[in-house]
Amino acid sequence: MTKPKPPSLKPKPPSLKAARRPRSRKVKRNVRTLLTWVFAGVLIAGLTMVTLGYLYYSARAGFIPITVVREMPKASILYDYKGNAFSRFFDQNRIALPADEPLPKLLAQAVVATEDRRFYEHGAVDPWGIARATVVDLLHHGGREGASTITQQLARNSIGQMQRTYNRKLLEIFFAHRIELAYSKDQILRYYLDRIYFGQGLYGAETTAYAFFGVPASKLNLAQCALLAGMISSPNASSPWKDINAAKDARDRALAKMVRAGCIFQADAEKAHRAPLSLRPRPEFGGGFATSEVRRQLESILDPNMVQEGGLKIFTTIDAHLQSVAEAALSRRIAEIEQEKGEMHPTSAGDPNTGLPNGNILEGSFFAMDPETGAIRAVVGSRDFALSEYNRAMQARRQVGSTLKPLIYATAFAEKGYSPASTIDSSKFDMTHAQNGIMPQGDEPDPIRINDALVKSDDPAAVRMGITIGPELLNKYARACGVTSDIPAYPSSYLGACSISLNEMVGIYGVFADQGEWVKQHIIVQVRDQDDNILYKFEPEGRTVFTPQVARQVTGMMQNVLDFGTGEPVRNEFGFTAPAAGKTGTTNDYKDALFIGFTSKLVAGVWIGYDTPREIMPGGYGAAIALPVWANVMKQMTGSYPMNDFPVPPGLSEVNLGGGLFGHGERYYLTADQQHMLDEEPAAEEEGHHRNFFDHLLDIFR
Repeated sequence: MTKPKPPSLKPKPPSLKAARRPRSRKVKRNVRTLLTWVFAGVLIAGLTMVTLGYLYYSARAGFIPITVVREMPKASILYDYKGNAFSRFFDQNRIALPADEPLPKLLAQAVVATEDRRFYEHGAVDPWGIARATVVDLLHHGGREGASTITQQLARNSIGQMQRTYNRKLLEIFFAHRIELAYSKDQILRYYLDRIYFGQGLYGAETTAYAFFGVPASKLNLAQCALLAGMISSPNASSPWKDINAAKDARDRALAKMVRAGCIFQADAEKAHRAPLSLRPRPEFGGGFATSEVRRQLESILDPNMVQEGGLKIFTTIDAHLQSVAEAALSRRIAEIEQEKGEMHPTSAGDPNTGLPNGNILEGSFFAMDPETGAIRAVVGSRDFALSEYNRAMQARRQVGSTLKPLIYATAFAEKGYSPASTIDSSKFDMTHAQNGIMPQGDEPDPIRINDALVKSDDPAAVRMGITIGPELLNKYARACGVTSDIPAYPSSYLGACSISLNEMVGIYGVFADQGEWVKQHIIVQVRDQDDNILYKFEPEGRTVFTPQVARQVTGMMQNVLDFGTGEPVRNEFGFTAPAAGKTGTTNDYKDALFIGFTSKLVAGVWIGYDTPREIMPGGYGAAIALPVWANVMKQMTGSYPMNDFPVPPGLSEVNLGGGLFGHGERYYLTADQQHMLDEEPAAEEEGHHRNFFDHLLDIFR
């Protein structure tokens, strides 16, 4: 039997596996520690970033005034002189829902059901909506479902952040939270309905309701409410003015969502589906020279920022009917002239980059005012506002031709004691040698009555009368009549070779129509804000320029111009028979054609020519070119304005020269001391107009 060996007292060397075990556990502990620290660091960093992000976007959202939600640009409404709305201007074409009325219930239901079904249940953000949108996007590979709440959309539109970035989205969410804290759900929905864009230049539900259907949002039916709600997600593409079928599809989608939300029954949706849209024709917003001039003047009256914000009620002097008639008459006459010349109607009348007019296109302007009040009734600055917005009626200064002659003779009556029966030499002379202070001499004196000189538009007589009064007196009276530029001190100026705007020339004739009184032209009567506070009210300005007697004498001569002179086509060709006075004007080489005339309550002027002066057409006198516009407009205004005879002031008597027993001769309005001139003028004898006993007797029956 083998004897067992005693245990060795020498220790055995450790195995390799046993030696590595403690070291492995240590490494693992170190790794775990490291990972723990890394995780903690990442967590802390993440929490720090989240905290900093929260603070950053909270601060950014906090710096945005919460009032921007309800302060939005609105359209300003223009009212004509009868108090009827006729136009509007805007940076954003928006009419707010009436603040004193509740939300339009049916429209509110349609919008909530379509855009944010749980609007009244969640806060600024809808978690369920985000989850639903995520699922739908995944199933359809993205881009099919939006998750923005109505409050988020309001926030986005209020701060003007429309780009698709995470930065914008986070700012939108934080600002949406501020909106939810500041306003009630109904207020948020009201501001949303006012701010949202409906395409085709329409902002807000109220604006769109009026534009599409001619009624306020509160009067829309179910089909109409569904159309507006369905358009919100793609306003331009689904606009009924652009694509009627796309609009109907948008309406039907909104109706289906209203059924799912429990707002309406399926039968209601089917009935609305069958209902016609009943759209109005697309209106023109904010166009035309009247609107443009109102805005231009308003920006000099009020703070431009206030004008830009809009929401103003602007009461104007414009006669919307006259404005429309004048625009059509001017455009039609220019087209007729072009047709006579064989020219093509332009498709573009200006440089799209500079806005400057095209000088090679025949243009025109029209301006009308009330002579008693200075109220501007119509202003047309070009043949077509869409082609050229340059206002030639008020901004352009052109030579005025013979339309200046009435002012020259009126000055002579007021300052030099002349009258319509006085005579002046009309013999021809060389205009190139004429100079102020020296009366030009012709080969042989040819006296003519001043009345006849104006009726025949005699140039030599006008120059001699201009030299008689001198440039200082002429400028004195021109400025008193509202002319803002000096008339050059050249004899040619007495023939109208001086540049004056059409509205200022019409203002001169307004002085004659209003018995010698000048009144300041104005187009804005009053401006109110959306709360009906008066922001501006026009204060009339006026002064006496001529005595009523001088004004009536010049008016009488211009009546004779229409009855017997260069303005005779008004009566004979166009059949305008109401009491009226006026004067034609033509500049050198037929470059400008004018006619200015007036009745007792309306004075109007017409200019036609090229922006770069050149001949309009051979023989293009004012009577042939511009007068037809005036006559056609005034004929259509016969029932709109009183057209009484002009009053005769004390101290004057009407004397007729010629006309026979049944006819009406030329009118002379003379003082008792001036009437004898008609009996003594040898020139009148030569023309067969010598007044004898029977002429005086016939005056009794006229």
